Amino acid sequence: LFLSVCVPPAVAMKNAAVGAATACADALKSLGLFNGTDAGYELSRAPTRVEATAVLVRLLNKEQEALNGTWKYAFRDVPDWASSYVGYAYQNGIVNGTSATSFGSLEAMSSAMYLTLVLRALGYSDADGDFSWDAPFALAEDAGILPSTVDTADFMRGDVVLVSWSALSANLKGKQTTLSSRLIAEGAF
Repeated sequence: LFLSVCVPPAVAMKNAAVGAATACADALKSLGLFNGTDAGYELSRAPTRVEATAVLVRLLNKEQEALNGTWKYAFRDVPDWASSYVGYAYQNGIVNGTSATSFGSLEAMSSAMYLTLVLRALGYSDADGDFSWDAPFALAEDAGILPSTVDTADFMRGDVVLVSWSALSANLKGKQTTLSSRLIAEGAF
C-alpha cells in the first residue's frame, strides 16, 4: 500500500512533475532510502555521477555496508564524502569510471547511465549482453523502471527519484521478487 502512494502523473519533469518527484523523494526518505543534499532535494538540477551513485547505494539499502567497508579503486577524482559509495558500487560491479583513474565524479549522470546502474542492481548485465549501457531504454521500460514522466534527454535529480521509486516495484532479473520485497525481507523497512 505504501508503494502506491507515489504514482507520478503523465507530465514532463518540469514544474508539475516536480511535485510528483517531491512526493516520491519524501516517500523514499521516509523509508531511509534517499537523503537529498544540504540544500534539500534539488530535484530540478542535473545529478552528478557521485550523487546518483550515492542514491543508488541507499536505494539498495547498502549505505551502512558501504560506509563501514574498506574499498579500493584507482579513481583520483572522488570527493571524500562519496568515497564509500563509489567504492562499494565499483567493487560490486554496479559502476565503472570514465577512465582507469577517473570516475567523472562531477560530470552529469545521464539517463542512460542511471538506468544502467539500476538495471545492474536488479541483476541485469550489459557485460553479458542483456542490454547496452548506452541504450538501456527498451529494457528499462520492460523492467518497469522508466516511467513515462522521466525526461531522458534533460535528466534531472527528480528523474533519478522517479526511476528509483519505480525500481522498488520492479522484479529482480529472472525472479518474481521485487526489489521492495527483497528490501523488506532484509529488514530495510
